[in-house]
Amino acid sequence: MTTMNLAKTDSYGFFDIPDDKWKQIKRESRAIIDLQDDIGAETAYLLSQSGANIHSNLWWSENWKVNFRCQNQVNIGGNWLCDPSRLITAVTEKAKTTGRKGLKKRKPQEESESQCVVYISGGGEMEFAHHFLDYSLARMIELQMFGDSSQVGVGSGLVACEVHVFTPHGQEILDERDGLFFHHWGFRPSVKESMGLAAYNTTTIAFKTLEDTIAELKHSGRVSILVVDCESCEWDLYRDILSLKEPIQQVMLQMHGTPFMANELFLAMQEAGYVIFHREAEHSGGREVYDYSWLKLSPSFFNWKV
Repeated sequence: MTTMNLAKTDSYGFFDIPDDKWKQIKRESRAIIDLQDDIGAETAYLLSQSGANIHSNLWWSENWKVNFRCQNQVNIGGNWLCDPSRLITAVTEKAKTTGRKGLKKRKPQEESESQCVVYISGGGEMEFAHHFLDYSLARMIELQMFGDSSQVGVGSGLVACEVHVFTPHGQEILDERDGLFFHHWGFRPSVKESMGLAAYNTTTIAFKTLEDTIAELKHSGRVSILVVDCESCEWDLYRDILSLKEPIQQVMLQMHGTPFMANELFLAMQEAGYVIFHREAEHSGGREVYDYSWLKLSPSFFNWKV
């Protein structure tokens, strides 16, 4: 008899994969992570000697490659997500256990009810927002057609997930649809207080910390996906991501340049239980730019006795 307990335990209930296949995925991850430990030590000198990024190409070619095999990667609006269909399914399953019959349509300023909240700032945010909501709606319709339609209110214009777009530079917003919300600030690392006020208007807050944003919008424990392209602030912002009381399940960051502390970010993400399921180089005028996608797993995943 096939059991699926290991994957559920190791992924906080996200994956529903037979134990034998999950054990193989864990073995593959162990081999890559163990190899990275050796490579990181052997190539650390490249960072210490690359003040002008002289050796950065070599460092990137050797370090921090994909270390987790997500069986259902999907590119949505230019960002790679791990099994987003499962994310939508999990929302409906949670609705069943809580007795809710879906999510009500709301005005933009009303308090959030969705257990699936997506944050995106920078990097073609509108394309991603619309594509993700289209995907979410299609998945909800599929569940309504082939699952328990009493728990999925697609016919009433309900949505499984909300996408919150953060635009710090006062862009005019023309797009409106259910599930799409706009906020006129971006994310700043908590250590960069000088990024708080907009230069053109000293009374306008152009940037807020991730923690303050989640608290203000009452999204604690609800943010499932975070997508950020902040032109190098990621090298500080990751600390704020990891310090959240309720972790974010999937994190997509665009990495710019190769600072001497580059290893610190990746090591911290790994130690916090994040695995890399996608990595892709971007072409940006000769500058090192890489898109990374991480997935949060339980500490039990890193118990290699499988």
